[in-house]
Amino acid sequence: MPQQMPLRSLLNEISALTLHVQQLSRMAGEASALIEHSQMPAPIDPEPLAAQPTQDLEGTTQRVELEEAIIAIFEEVFGPRTDTLERQMSMSLIAEYGPAAFVQKVLWGEEISDIALTIALERMLPALEQLVEEYPAAFLTQANSVLGRFKPASDA
Repeated sequence: MPQQMPLRSLLNEISALTLHVQQLSRMAGEASALIEHSQMPAPIDPEPLAAQPTQDLEGTTQRVELEEAIIAIFEEVFGPRTDTLERQMSMSLIAEYGPAAFVQKVLWGEEISDIALTIALERMLPALEQLVEEYPAAFLTQANSVLGRFKPASDA
């Protein structure tokens, strides 16, 4: 049975998480104001992301499919706007880490930044979970490699 956190520690964690979410919300408001007042250019449209070539990645077709699926989820959940902070932040993470790692961060991330991202994208969670079900090998590669070590040599 998992060890329970003392109430004080739990309250401290919740307080810290609340502060991080408030900071993200404030930053989002400031960024929106700058864009609206033309003091900052609007973020780059993420659509070219799906067409970017992938280097040294097994399953390039799958990566493109995942990127397109995530973009479709954004459009379904948040609408077609490409200038929202959630979408821009997510597209930069997808470009940096890849679509599978992005979904893993949103669904299973344990760092404060991952939790804040999960909160910001809360409406997308059911669709992302469904995406994991459609492409289990892409999202569970670490688990597959660990499980592969336990298979007998005759099964390999």
